[in-house]
Amino acid sequence: MPLQRLDTLVVGGGISGLAYAHARGASADLVVLEASERAGGLVRTASLGARGELHCELGPETLRFEARGGLTDMLRELDLVAERPPKESRRRYLVCRGRLVEAPLGVWKFLRTPLLSWRGKLRMIAEPFRSKQLGNDGSVAEFVRHRIGEEALQGLLDPLVSGIHAGDPAVLSMRACFPRLVELVEKHGGLFRAQWKIRGEPAPSVMKTKGGCEAITRALAVALGAKLRLHARVHSFAREGERWRIESDAGRFDAARVILALPAAGAATLLAHAAPAIARRIAEIESESLASLVHVYRREQVGHPLAGFGYLVASREKLRHLGTLFSSSIAPDACPPTHVVLRTLLGGARAPHLAAAPEAELLDIVRAEVHPLLAIRGEPELVSVQRWPATLPRFDLAHPARVQAIERALPPTLSLLGNYLRGIGVNHLVAAARTLAERHGSSTDPAPAVAGRSSPGSPSHSRRST
Repeated sequence: MPLQRLDTLVVGGGISGLAYAHARGASADLVVLEASERAGGLVRTASLGARGELHCELGPETLRFEARGGLTDMLRELDLVAERPPKESRRRYLVCRGRLVEAPLGVWKFLRTPLLSWRGKLRMIAEPFRSKQLGNDGSVAEFVRHRIGEEALQGLLDPLVSGIHAGDPAVLSMRACFPRLVELVEKHGGLFRAQWKIRGEPAPSVMKTKGGCEAITRALAVALGAKLRLHARVHSFAREGERWRIESDAGRFDAARVILALPAAGAATLLAHAAPAIARRIAEIESESLASLVHVYRREQVGHPLAGFGYLVASREKLRHLGTLFSSSIAPDACPPTHVVLRTLLGGARAPHLAAAPEAELLDIVRAEVHPLLAIRGEPELVSVQRWPATLPRFDLAHPARVQAIERALPPTLSLLGNYLRGIGVNHLVAAARTLAERHGSSTDPAPAVAGRSSPGSPSHSRRST
């Protein structure tokens, strides 16, 4: 097979790799290699039912848009339309003593919520008088406990962290998981003071794209055309002088620059011999696994109005699932009005064994826990399980220093993108990819980067499958 010489090779056709390649522009001399039969990675929209009339997300349910950001700009370039979900779907619920309680997103709802005692509410109100430094470099639990108290941690933040990171607040790093909140506290002296200071700034929007979230990755794949190679597993990865030699199912490549846009395990495996120090640090990053159970019912089977986004479950409730999304309320056109689509999440740090549990066991949990909460009668008409092994990286207390060490070790011609570095949201991944592409597109000299950061180093040689 002839050797193809090119400027940039992107390994990984998930949202990070696709967004980077798109941002480099049509004239860029690059190829994207994706090992599987489809591009998009964790961004996936499925069509279910006998005629494919039911649509549901298997990855991100919605997208978070900043007023001015990479995701907003990218959708504009792709001529894609993003819409806000129906107003009623903005409601969020939490499980409290075996029933659903609306999350207190306003002052009056906060004062009336049964999620906190009056002692807990007064402790939250006293937040402006707490030290702005304590807890910032500790765990999420330490930060929240210091700023707004133990009750708020157990009743409000614990389920939120489980819903976003599927992790344990006592283990996760506050600075790694919620850097914006830490920044606001350090700048303004507290969460309430920061909220007052930034009250005039445009808030991020939760939106969906027509055709589901996968419409984005499909459009990116179409735009790349022949530059995207599917079924293209990399078998060999070697440094030769200032260039990289890659052998894959799609051919042999000689590249001036390589972008590894892979999950942590894939990146560590590929770099095991070419850059062992970097590979070891990446391999230290542990990840949570999830199972997503889609269950569909006739509308009359469900007693709850489902007027909301879904609900999350706090650890103290002693339930086995993490929460349930009201998918058909978030996207009403995803199914006929005669039916409802729900998606229940299981696994994570709270119950890791459930991520690989048989479908029958997961459905038993749904019957025992979800059915009473939503007043569901009878059996689902359709059930589908999607498993995401080692999907959500665990940003533990060592994570910030670990990422800095990876940055320092990177050679100028190697860059990393992925959710295991600085953020798990699609908006974070797209922003990092576009920042890196802008840097590479504006200079003829390769610059190393981890999600927008750079630093030199020196690898050697690798021969490993990924």
